Amino acid sequence: MERSRVGIIGAGAMAQIVHLPILVKNNYIEVTAICDIDKIKLSSVAEKFSIPQGYTSYEKFLEENEFDAIFILTPTNSHKELVQKSSHYCKSILVEKPIARSAQEAKEICNYTAKQKANVMVGMNMRFRPDAMLLRSLIESKELGEPYLIRVGWFKPRSSLQNWFLKKATSGGGVIIDLGISVIDLALWLLNYPLVESITARGFNHAITEVEDSACAFIKTKDKQVINLEVSWTLNFENEMFYCNLFGTKGSGFLNPLRVFKSVREDQLDLTPQFSRKGENLFSKSFENEIKHFLSAVRGLGPWVSTGEEAISRMKVIDAFYKSIKLNKEVFISN
Repeated sequence: MERSRVGIIGAGAMAQIVHLPILVKNNYIEVTAICDIDKIKLSSVAEKFSIPQGYTSYEKFLEENEFDAIFILTPTNSHKELVQKSSHYCKSILVEKPIARSAQEAKEICNYTAKQKANVMVGMNMRFRPDAMLLRSLIESKELGEPYLIRVGWFKPRSSLQNWFLKKATSGGGVIIDLGISVIDLALWLLNYPLVESITARGFNHAITEVEDSACAFIKTKDKQVINLEVSWTLNFENEMFYCNLFGTKGSGFLNPLRVFKSVREDQLDLTPQFSRKGENLFSKSFENEIKHFLSAVRGLGPWVSTGEEAISRMKVIDAFYKSIKLNKEVFISN
């Protein structure tokens, strides 16, 4: 099978730690070029991962190559320009989350790429965790009955130490847009994409002034389900903590570690499958699965998921999250 030609825009931590180590091991693709405005970083990353061409100009990167797929791994404020420009040269694009800083910006990206007939996938790796995929299969088979409540949270240091990450104008927000969007996406994906009716949220600035470093929310769906959410960069824990607890009318499922229980008459059955992978391996595996699915879609061997259109609905929730914090009240979402 002919190898797919892949280009990377952005040579930062997401490229170096997550995407490139996975891509260079894939026998069906070849990373032919990488682009970053930092010449020293660019040279180092290109050499480390044996990438033949490096560019500091994304215009030359696009004009001088033919790509089957492009990965955009740059600060959030650059996504709109880079995705739109790339869509003229390549019809398969993966952009790291969040797709944009607001729902309006996300909509502008999607409207533009639709005219170019380009497919955009947004990196929402949580739904590609093996334990999450197994839990969703149990939900779809009605083993747990009708799900009605999800409690989800993530406490960890912020994903980037760069200055742009703490500026609202460039990042779009703080922990909500960093960690919150991932766990919101996971919860809604497990519930099979119900429309969100409203959100009541609180944000905190314990250690950072311009963007929030901790937040919590109460989210109601139009299917009468509830999501309780909490995220933080600054809560004091011994280690990073991620959890997702789903409750249905016939049973419950928990992630990290995976546990499944079902009520049968007066008894509670433990349906937890044998699942020995450690949490950090599940996180790494989620990116492997995500990239594998994206490359399959590029080749026409699988459906496009986590699309730009889905991302717009997620960003509407994020917008409402911030609006609720600002107004100090419940905010309803028009869908």
